[in-house]
Amino acid sequence: MLWEVISALSSLLVGKMAGQLGAWLRQELTRRGYDLAKGGQSQFAREADVHVSIINRVVNKGQGVEIDVLRRIGRALGFNVGEMLVLAGQVERDELPVRPPEELEEASHPEPAPDTNPYSDPYERQVWEMEGLSEFVRRSMIVAMQSAIRMEEEEDKRPNADVRQFRRPS
Repeated sequence: MLWEVISALSSLLVGKMAGQLGAWLRQELTRRGYDLAKGGQSQFAREADVHVSIINRVVNKGQGVEIDVLRRIGRALGFNVGEMLVLAGQVERDELPVRPPEELEEASHPEPAPDTNPYSDPYERQVWEMEGLSEFVRRSMIVAMQSAIRMEEEEDKRPNADVRQFRRPS
């Protein structure tokens, strides 16, 4: 039995059964609210401390991964490697020690993460969600945007000046 587990794991790593892992990971990420078409792969890759190209290859191309990458993916999802192999259909539950079924089911349906975006204005939310910017830069951009909006509103409140043409005496 241990040999079958080792064989399944090595097959997964070299890609023979990786398609099942990719299909499971795609389903799991989608179920957890990651929009894979709109940056969800990048977001998950950051959370798992894995390069986004690796997640892309697993999810979209069904390629295998190295064991340390599998561990990182599992950690980000709240599973150990054995549990992921069971959930992905790579090995049978009785082949590996895993949590009881009810605990495993609970772990695969975590509470959704609270919305960490502190802004309610859609434009401010969009700036906050820009990738690759530090929090300082994001906040600076939002402050600049708010200042520009206030200046525009103040201009609208000012009365129009009565402009008269002055002529020079001839």
